[in-house]
Amino acid sequence: MHRSPDSSTPTFSRRSFLAGAATTVAGIAASASLAGCGAEGTPVAETGTDPATTGESVLLGDQLNPQAAVEGPSGDMSAIFSPLNIAHVTVKNRLGKSCAGSELQESTEWPDEKMLGFYEGFCEGGLGMIVYEQSLLFPPAASMDTSALPPMDGSMGDLPPMDGSMGDLPPMDGSMGDLPPMDGAMGDLPPMGDAGAEGSSSMEDVMPSGLSGFLSIYDDAGIPAHQEIADRIHRHDVVLIAQMLDVSTSTGAAASTVREEGSLEMAMVPPLMQTTEQVQAEQQAFIDAAERYKKAGWDGVELNASCNHYFSTFLSRYANTERTDQYSGESIENRARILTEIIEGIRERVGDDFIIQVLYSGIEGNVASLGDDTGCTSIEEAIEFAKLFERAGASSLHVRSQLYGHHNGGFQPDVLHYHEHGDTGYGTVIDYDRHFGGVIDGSHDGAGALIEVAARIKEAVSIPVGTVGYMDPRAEPDLMNRAIADGKIDFMLMTRPLIADAAIAQKLEEGRRDEVAPCTRCMTCFVAPFSFGTPSYCRVNAAHTRAFTEEMPEGYTPVPASDPRSIMVIGGGPAGMEAARIAALRGHRVSLYEREDHLGGLTGLAAAVKGSHERIADHIAYLSRQLEVTGVDVHLSTEADVDLVVSCAPDIVVVACGGALDRNEPIGAAARLVTLADLQEAQLSGDEAVAELLAGERATVYGCEMEACNVAEYLVRAGRTVDIVSPSPAESLYQGAPTWPKLMGTTWLKTHGVRLHHQARNISVGEGDITFTDERGVAATVPFDVLVDARPPQSRPELLASIREAGFAAHAVGDAYAPGTIANAVARANIVARNIETLDGFGALQLEDDQYGATATGIGEVTVVLTVQDGVIAAADVDTSNETAGIGRELGSQFASQIVETGNVDAVSGATETSTAVAEALAGCKQQAGI
Repeated sequence: MHRSPDSSTPTFSRRSFLAGAATTVAGIAASASLAGCGAEGTPVAETGTDPATTGESVLLGDQLNPQAAVEGPSGDMSAIFSPLNIAHVTVKNRLGKSCAGSELQESTEWPDEKMLGFYEGFCEGGLGMIVYEQSLLFPPAASMDTSALPPMDGSMGDLPPMDGSMGDLPPMDGSMGDLPPMDGAMGDLPPMGDAGAEGSSSMEDVMPSGLSGFLSIYDDAGIPAHQEIADRIHRHDVVLIAQMLDVSTSTGAAASTVREEGSLEMAMVPPLMQTTEQVQAEQQAFIDAAERYKKAGWDGVELNASCNHYFSTFLSRYANTERTDQYSGESIENRARILTEIIEGIRERVGDDFIIQVLYSGIEGNVASLGDDTGCTSIEEAIEFAKLFERAGASSLHVRSQLYGHHNGGFQPDVLHYHEHGDTGYGTVIDYDRHFGGVIDGSHDGAGALIEVAARIKEAVSIPVGTVGYMDPRAEPDLMNRAIADGKIDFMLMTRPLIADAAIAQKLEEGRRDEVAPCTRCMTCFVAPFSFGTPSYCRVNAAHTRAFTEEMPEGYTPVPASDPRSIMVIGGGPAGMEAARIAALRGHRVSLYEREDHLGGLTGLAAAVKGSHERIADHIAYLSRQLEVTGVDVHLSTEADVDLVVSCAPDIVVVACGGALDRNEPIGAAARLVTLADLQEAQLSGDEAVAELLAGERATVYGCEMEACNVAEYLVRAGRTVDIVSPSPAESLYQGAPTWPKLMGTTWLKTHGVRLHHQARNISVGEGDITFTDERGVAATVPFDVLVDARPPQSRPELLASIREAGFAAHAVGDAYAPGTIANAVARANIVARNIETLDGFGALQLEDDQYGATATGIGEVTVVLTVQDGVIAAADVDTSNETAGIGRELGSQFASQIVETGNVDAVSGATETSTAVAEALAGCKQQAGI
């Protein structure tokens, strides 16, 4: 979730500084054709070079885990697109969607069109197999005891904090991974199991009533709804498998001990021990549900036995420490028994032509206490499990890993490479040659990390074996095609690349890799388990979760324009390019004007600071290619002003010229003061100029939002001693970053010796030091060789206003509208372009001299505008109309009153995400106003 770099002038958009596109300016688009691409139009590999770093990297992770060069690509994807037989069912290719919750199902009785459209998009895009998200295996009950549950307000209750207070971490936008969506109401949670006390009620008695967001499969009444899903999916010759997971016991029922697994682990509730009889009742529910799926026409089921879920707590000695019955942790057979008996029971009911797939961990490890793998499943144990599953009747295996202490590190291994290669999020670094049995591959920035784990298991069984874990065939096609061709795996599962582009399979098979919208691994889409109920968004694909809503009622595909217009887009950053792409796709005549000689705006500088992990160059290369494919007339090295608009006489203008880099309130005039504008100018001269500009042993970064934190990371990688000084409170650290990079980055900065000085007051800048009063009221002085002002840029609406004054219809996107994230900027650009000929009042924030505005994302986009007089907030306007239907505008008035009365906002019950977004936007306004 990075600030949008939309610029046709040398200005800097808010948050874009650290989310750029290419390792050098030359690596972006140098012409209207697809630049940044190698032979045959395929995106080039990113080098990951940091211009301030000379010689060997100072980071331990880079030294322990050297990265392999990205290959080719050769263009050979024959193995990926070969058919596969699983349990007498033919899958047309080796690409499948893993089960990650879409949060789109609302009805409990019939599949929603939003949900069906989401999955049918993948089918139409050429996918071979879908693992569909969970339905309820147990009926709702009248009530449940919620006393053991953590608060659903975004905090984690008594879980260990990352940086002293989980309340300091605002919930960010993202998907729920393998968890079904929740709406934040305690009564709407699924059951959490049974404590097993004598005389206790059954699991059915503790199910809550009024459950939303789930279809049911606990009785035959659920069959017709699931038949509808099967019919819709099978129209496209796609294999449909249902993942089965008991969401009622999210942390297991094999023991009652509360395990301290670390602050990045999913631990919604304490484990709740089941009796032997309850375990067997649970097994029966799975067997019955599988038979109903068969009756509904589904091709199979997948049993989720990984990721700290119900079955995994039986399989692993790490959790199965108390049982003494036949499901105890005393032997491999006992640990696997809960699954083998279910597999046998399902097979007896459904016959041989029904897929029974087991999702389980091929390796486990402990990252919260790195190296202490006591009780964790070894690869040798996982091989024995595989044999038992096959003997019981399993058709296929889906291999994952479990890294205790890090909820998504086992199935999204690339997040462990976000800050440095092997970063655990706990201040330690994984050595992939030694930790976890040396079987996880850490040499491809997280891609294909579990291929070798799956290969070891496949050697021991005769049934198909697949894996997950950043299995993105666009990013590493040769690595993955070769893994299948060499027999290491039989199929691959993914979700994030499909969210970015549902047609990835079709485009790759047709040789159009350069037209695939890339997953940039920014983690905008994933926040589980820290912010339940928050919609999933995608930086690249604005239609994700917006399709078939009020924002995009037409669905994923834009409607062709009934009256094509002449559209002029000013600015060639991501928002400008997205607006041009969508408008041209709809049939409008589109021209784009960019001041620089390359597309991408400021993303070259951003990538130089951010590094290569997020593959932003691929995003810009994709957008550049789309301008070519859709016929946009691109004019580089052309500054667009009012005179040019008048001479071109377009019907409609889209202003995407970015924000202002130079702050209205400079912090000082030291000789070694570097602003974002200075860095932008230096980057245009090359990486060496940036390194020279930031030379020196001690660096102080002013500001603590995402821009500042990533500048600090950049300087740490260059071997500098770094301080962060900011007038903002501690909760503003990494403000704007997605959840996982923020959580892990906070620890990373501290581990690498970055000193944090929040709520600085009475700031005075000298030639080589900065003096201030710190948060404790104590005078402090920090020396520096270079001082970097990395506060978020400000909006710059002057061009939009002048174009409107000249009589043209004009709409702003990106930072020309208001400071926001790349995800927000691309989404707004997409929505504006979808409706551009009919928009009314879709302009930029019109601010007076004493007004300051900013936007942030909650459930939808919120905007805060402050009127500040003599350093005091005189008035506030909070627009939450894009929030939850029926409460948005009323909430805005509540927040506005709070801000005027107290200068801050308090969380409103039932509106956690909105409250957090308003607080973030308010912080941006106050920072602009210097209060």
